[in-house]
Amino acid sequence: MDELIVLEGSDPVDRGAVERALADPVFDELFEAIVSNSPEEPDERPIEVGRQPRRPTRRSWRMPVAAAAAVIVLLGVLVGVGVGGGGGLRRPFTTSWKAARPLLSTGQGGAATKHGSWHLVDAVLSGTWQQNVYGPPPGIFSCSPSGTCYDLAGRYPSSVATAPLLSQDLYVSTDEGASWTALPVPSGLIPATPLECSGPRWCATGATYKNQPVLAITRDGGHSFTIDPLPTGVGTLHTLSCPSTGVCMGLVSSSLHTQAPVDATLLVTSDGGSTFADEPILTGDSMVGLACTTSTDCTAVGMTDASSHELVPVGVSAVTTDGGHTWSTGSLPRGFDVKFSQLSCADSTHCFVSGFVPIPNTSAKTTAQCASTRASPARTSTFPAMSPQMAAISKTETRLKAAAAAQEAAKYHVSGGTCQPVTLVSDIASSRDGGLTWTPDVLPTDVPAPNLNGLSCPTATECWAGGQEEVGQKVGSGVDMGSPVLIGTTDGGSTWSKVVFSVPSTAPNATGQSYLSMGSVTCPTKDVCLSRGIAAKGSRYAPVYSLVAPGS
Repeated sequence: MDELIVLEGSDPVDRGAVERALADPVFDELFEAIVSNSPEEPDERPIEVGRQPRRPTRRSWRMPVAAAAAVIVLLGVLVGVGVGGGGGLRRPFTTSWKAARPLLSTGQGGAATKHGSWHLVDAVLSGTWQQNVYGPPPGIFSCSPSGTCYDLAGRYPSSVATAPLLSQDLYVSTDEGASWTALPVPSGLIPATPLECSGPRWCATGATYKNQPVLAITRDGGHSFTIDPLPTGVGTLHTLSCPSTGVCMGLVSSSLHTQAPVDATLLVTSDGGSTFADEPILTGDSMVGLACTTSTDCTAVGMTDASSHELVPVGVSAVTTDGGHTWSTGSLPRGFDVKFSQLSCADSTHCFVSGFVPIPNTSAKTTAQCASTRASPARTSTFPAMSPQMAAISKTETRLKAAAAAQEAAKYHVSGGTCQPVTLVSDIASSRDGGLTWTPDVLPTDVPAPNLNGLSCPTATECWAGGQEEVGQKVGSGVDMGSPVLIGTTDGGSTWSKVVFSVPSTAPNATGQSYLSMGSVTCPTKDVCLSRGIAAKGSRYAPVYSLVAPGS
């Protein structure tokens, strides 16, 4: 390191370059790597005559290292950092290794902390869902095929919607969500998709790094990340699917319509993010969901651009068997809305997708009531067109929702209503030809007005979905007009079974909404599934639910 001191003393580099190197986020990673093996800082006693001058401390190393970094920047080889052009990444770089820390002590939320269980209402399913109330903060949830689970969660100063993001953390569990450790996410990296894992420790996420679209990959379970800049102009990754190690496909788009990507294309990497290929899908259609089961077989669902502003857009699907070079066009039942869908394919043939079906809002306010409000939502003049199957499901769901609303009004003495004469409730459709044709499934009649948030199908016949049903419940001293629910199938969607959970009597009001609805569902194997409870932004904990089948 003596050469660095001489380099600083002779000042052979532009000080402006040094300043830019110091300001670049990659410099801190480089600096940490260089000094990580340096000796401990000595004491601050004055140097005595005859003693050797003390080594520079880490603080005194900083400018010499910066000068060297500036030289490397000028030579154009600083781990992906380019000078000029807005300071964006030009090449991948890898962050330094970080150690994990326990989320909670064993006494608070260790493996032994189980609070209650889910009860199978129907006899089709096996196993019992367990709840851990001390799960990590609410975030983007997923599990690897090996059973390791990840939660990408942000830290916020409060639950206010406008509260700024303070930092990101990655929470890891290797025991079906019973205990968790935390890892820091690289500063400036904001994940946009769940971690897609194709090995015990190899995972990828679509993200932005300092507002630049990237693909972030970890090869060691989150201790370090390689951040790969996406090709210029393709947009941001909105959906990601990684069927094998190093192979990822994702939907990229630079524009959104009500939070759904518009005219997304398929971005493919087969070498872990070193190179990318951008493939068009179907002209005139906007895909919002993607599932790839091999490096060549993918299914996408979306809507036609011409109907994107309708209450229920016309649903479309597309299937590729050659990695996105060519696509076959499919269709979804008329009246099945997939704008905010969850898509899961067990193999290249069997797929499930969650969506929404329109029903008349039996508790809609009158025109006079809506006219008296300051801002009246736009009213739909005609009921959306539907296929006969969807019309039958809509009729059944209308009856179930009306009965649930009447029961809640009588039990909890509440009433409500909106200015929209049409509302949407969840449904699930299944495909046995890879996504070219779809059949809407009839959900359990004891799940009124379902609103599903998560879907995962580990096999061709088994699938789990989680969300909320319109069944009121008391939480602490308050009342929620919805409650969490899980539904599962073991026969490919022909029949679905309901699973419910009784909220602990000690649940505090502050975390009552943690028991309002289920969030993501992920099933790494046919015998193990996990789900998250939805909690307020900034919450310290959110419940985690796990199913482990007997004998697994």
